Amino acid sequence: MFKTVKSYLKFYATHNFLLNKRIEKIHTCYNSSSYDLLKNDKFLRMLRNVYNSNSFYKKLYDNYGVNIHSIKSIDDINKLPVLKKSDIRENPNSIKQGRGFLTKKGFTSGTTGSPLVVYRDYDSILNEHAYIWWYRINSGLNPKDRKISIRGDLNRDTIHYLDKASNTLFISSFALNDSNINKIIPIIREFSPKAALGYPSSLYTIASWLEENNEMLNIPLSFTSSESLLAFQEEIINKTLNTKLFDWYGNAERTIALYREDSKYYEPLLYSINEYEKDRVITTSLINNYFPLIRYEVNDVIDCTGKYDFNKKSIIIGGIDGRVEDYVLLPDGTRIGRLDVVFKGLNNVSMAQIIQKDKFTVDIRLVPLPTYSKNDELLLIKNLKSKLGNAINLNIVLVNKDQIEYSKSGKYKLVISKINRIYSISS
Repeated sequence: MFKTVKSYLKFYATHNFLLNKRIEKIHTCYNSSSYDLLKNDKFLRMLRNVYNSNSFYKKLYDNYGVNIHSIKSIDDINKLPVLKKSDIRENPNSIKQGRGFLTKKGFTSGTTGSPLVVYRDYDSILNEHAYIWWYRINSGLNPKDRKISIRGDLNRDTIHYLDKASNTLFISSFALNDSNINKIIPIIREFSPKAALGYPSSLYTIASWLEENNEMLNIPLSFTSSESLLAFQEEIINKTLNTKLFDWYGNAERTIALYREDSKYYEPLLYSINEYEKDRVITTSLINNYFPLIRYEVNDVIDCTGKYDFNKKSIIIGGIDGRVEDYVLLPDGTRIGRLDVVFKGLNNVSMAQIIQKDKFTVDIRLVPLPTYSKNDELLLIKNLKSKLGNAINLNIVLVNKDQIEYSKSGKYKLVISKINRIYSISS
């Protein structure tokens, strides 16, 4: 009973008339003839606010020699210094602005094995939900429609759970072996969802099982996020789920979002300001005033075509790189992706990499900070076992940065599988 009440409170806290008003506001932006002025005004107001009331930004800009009054428009944004992950890691409490309402501490996924602490308040959480649901509603899915969610919400011990408040059947992405999928498929059929939400790797694992067993599902819509969506994954997902696939790109810092439509990506209006460079994107969030990040470096590689879509009022993005991951293959055939979550809360590690050479052993290479201790190792092993179980050996190896492996093009991957690769990645 308590769990049910809690789930309803949680759902309606972010799915209410306030959410609807913000979604309508996003629609208004697309119908506005003065969008550029709105964006410029929002940026300047935020900049003036942080300079006048935030000690971190005032000190940063003064030390950098920024004349805040010389910033007249977004065109002047490159006069401001670039924020690195190290700036956030060293100053999380100083970056926070005011007290905030119903604040929440979050962690980045830690693609270098060293996650950051970021903060959100109710206002910024509601803003994020508004953009996500604006996209989903435009694509044909409403919040109360039946849907399955295959993400990291459940552990290995809970294979599935029906949340009546959100009308969502949650399925553990950490329990997708052949035996469990065989049990889950009839449950999905009976539930008859309108949409599937999940990591690309999770939907692909389900889709691959369906293909191997000559079965199909009928799920009209699918929404992926949090990983790179690969072409071969999309093909099999579309075919075996009989679905139309949509993809949302974002980051835990909430400084950039892109939505996919007809194989291209676009910027949702007034979400952020993005400066696309060869090997990175410089991002400025417009949705989180509580933890403002201005000109924050994101190391994902994004293919900016340089072309503009006047109807969507957005630059056209050809594709997204930088999130391609391998799986860890368990002895029972379970394929586990998105293992970056095991490093959350592990603050004394500079970098990490998971390397698998056979089905029974995984090496975890750690570049420790001076404060690293046995307690960190025990926490990591506990986190890994919660996702991988006890059937695989875990070797913790302390290394220096030179022993972290990179691809020929200099790209880093958290997980490298050297056995029976499920797919190959050209670098």
